Amino acid sequence: MQPLVAALRKMVADGKPGTRKLYEHLLQELDAVPQLEHPTADTAALAEHETLLNSVLASLFPPATGEQEGIYAVSYPFHNQVVYASEPFRAIFLPGSTDSINVSGTEANETIGRSSMQLAYNLILRRFYNQQIPAVASSVHTIPDSETGLTRYLELKLNAGFVSVQLADKNFALPKNISAQRALDVEELRTILPLEHFQFEGLVVIEVADVTGEEVIAAIKNSLLNINAAADGTVYAGFGEHVRTLVGLPSIEVGITPFFRMNDFSLFAETYFSHSLLLRNGAEADKAARFSRLAGNMFRNADQPVLYSQFVVENNGGGLLQAYYEAGARSLVLCPLKCDDGELIGLLELVSTEPGTLRFEHLKRLQPAIQLFALALDKHAENLELQIDKTIKEHFTAIQPAVAWKFTEAAFNYLQRQQAQDSVKMQSIMFENVYPLYGSIDVRNSSLERTHSIQLDLMEQLTQASNVLEIAAQQSPFPLLREIQFKVEQYLANTSDTLLSDDELVICDFLQGELHNLFRHLHETRPDLQKQIDAYFALLDTQRGMVYHHRKKYEDSITRINDMLDRFMDAEQKNAQQVYPHYFERYITDGIEFNIYVGQSLAPNAPFDEIYVRNLKLWQLTLLARAARLSHALEKRLPMPLQTTQLILAHSIPLSISFRRKERKFDVDGAYNIRYEIIKKRIDKVHLKDSEERLTQPGKVAIVYSQQKELQEYEEYVQFLQHEGLLGEQLEHLELEDTQGISGLKALRVDVIFNQDSNGQKEAVAQRLEVPAPQ
Repeated sequence: MQPLVAALRKMVADGKPGTRKLYEHLLQELDAVPQLEHPTADTAALAEHETLLNSVLASLFPPATGEQEGIYAVSYPFHNQVVYASEPFRAIFLPGSTDSINVSGTEANETIGRSSMQLAYNLILRRFYNQQIPAVASSVHTIPDSETGLTRYLELKLNAGFVSVQLADKNFALPKNISAQRALDVEELRTILPLEHFQFEGLVVIEVADVTGEEVIAAIKNSLLNINAAADGTVYAGFGEHVRTLVGLPSIEVGITPFFRMNDFSLFAETYFSHSLLLRNGAEADKAARFSRLAGNMFRNADQPVLYSQFVVENNGGGLLQAYYEAGARSLVLCPLKCDDGELIGLLELVSTEPGTLRFEHLKRLQPAIQLFALALDKHAENLELQIDKTIKEHFTAIQPAVAWKFTEAAFNYLQRQQAQDSVKMQSIMFENVYPLYGSIDVRNSSLERTHSIQLDLMEQLTQASNVLEIAAQQSPFPLLREIQFKVEQYLANTSDTLLSDDELVICDFLQGELHNLFRHLHETRPDLQKQIDAYFALLDTQRGMVYHHRKKYEDSITRINDMLDRFMDAEQKNAQQVYPHYFERYITDGIEFNIYVGQSLAPNAPFDEIYVRNLKLWQLTLLARAARLSHALEKRLPMPLQTTQLILAHSIPLSISFRRKERKFDVDGAYNIRYEIIKKRIDKVHLKDSEERLTQPGKVAIVYSQQKELQEYEEYVQFLQHEGLLGEQLEHLELEDTQGISGLKALRVDVIFNQDSNGQKEAVAQRLEVPAPQ
């Protein structure tokens, strides 16, 4: 008590007249009981003067701290027993009728104990080692609210300003130079300075502050670190609990409805709406888009939240609020969440089914967190955009690793120049002196096979229709049936001959329109024809409304060939990239075309030599020969047996390529280089000179060249692969017909050997690479 009494005497001596009048009478009463100023551990003796002691202890707390509002207490030095406490403090920290602090949960009690011990050593270091250490220690504890069940965050502050410390053991030698050592933790101090050698006198003032708002805001900030586009559900669920704690209402529902857009496309998915109060029960894209539009209109010129404490249906806000009312909301808060550019990216929703639950005081508590929720959605949207952009690049318009550095360089330079001046242009992406390689794997006669499959399907459907009409005409004198039957016979004759694309469209329109309408009418009015008409419609594909037997076989076969070749080429390309980095692009049509570019400008950090070009040419020839083997092994498992042809264009002169941003692909530069592109487009269906025979043939690899050194180079590669048993012994030297603007082209053509590998081995490889057939 003595440190506190000394502080009061000083305040009276130095204070204003009002302070003297307030405490002078109290000090006079203390002077009449001098034993109160001396240390004692006899609580029974203190009980005789309880009224006086309470008056002295009450002087520690300002009058503005009411008994029912303040949470405070006074305890013995570094002891859990209190000698004075407010009623709120007793309700929280002093269970039952005890005077010992006991918080539910051992962790909280241990934390208070550690803080108390740390404070004791702070006083020792201040007193005996002159260290400038505060005589205050604080800790934050989570305490369940007895009324709401929500978590409260309470900061417990221990103030030892009215505690003095002396050596209790005169024989204890204080260690020297502690102040010069590193900062010691409590366990180390307990070893060096055991507390039993010290005596503490005075009172520890305990003040408790409700820091729920600050702690919840900090928790929300920490949760932002966990936001990502792939797994946000648990984070958003945690946000809801934070909001209920922040506003102090356990029964309200909290929701977040995001409105994500990218490239003028709204991103709607059930996973994003799982925590939306308005759309969580499943929402079609058009419904979500409508709510997004209504919310955008509602908050176009407003950034502040809106409160509907007594929510009635008349406040329908053009439809959005009407939806909340129909969902059960009778008290509502809507907070617009906007990104830095002012675009609405979502809504934070607080809803109660009881009118008047949400009030202005709750909105005020929520205000500091609103921007954090906007930041969370903005970060989510940013991560989502990065994921989408990555996916697009991987599957559609990939910037390959071999050239990604050039795009990074251009983008970085653009951003740097943009900081210095307002108007800048993105630099061109160009690579000079690169060697081109071109190859293709084409499905033989794919256009003819497609047309033939369409013919067979149309003939089957027209024949079946003719049979139905024949039966109907025999049993009814209806003249129009004969007229429609005449049309069917004409179309059947036309289809049996050469089918033109215009004829196909006319026949399909007739079948799906006039004929089907007639059959549906006959089905209702002529019970005797129902069986035949049902059989006709049973032949049709449910989605197309046409017979789709032969076309499905054709399309499934093309798909399976392309998928198998695509997977095979991907696997082989990864290995080739490890030898020397190069640009590789492919296009899938009725088969696969691919371009390769390699040169020093593409990989400035990897020393280049023409040996890498030769290696890629040999790799390319090997790739096509192996692809021919795989497609041959796959052929007998296809719904429609289709064969492939293999083609290479040899070009030994380097050229330049540049990236076309609009087309999002590389193209050659310069007039001479354009000739290379023209040749690529015209050699696919080129014939041998003075012959009707096509250059490309199933089971063979054709190599088109124009210079003698190209011939000699590829002859060496062919000889090596003949030795390896991949290519046949017969090598054809051919001259090609002149095409528009192109003349003097020649070619090599060589067989691929299919019978060297066992059939089982070929089929096993093809099966491993093949995507399962469509069902």
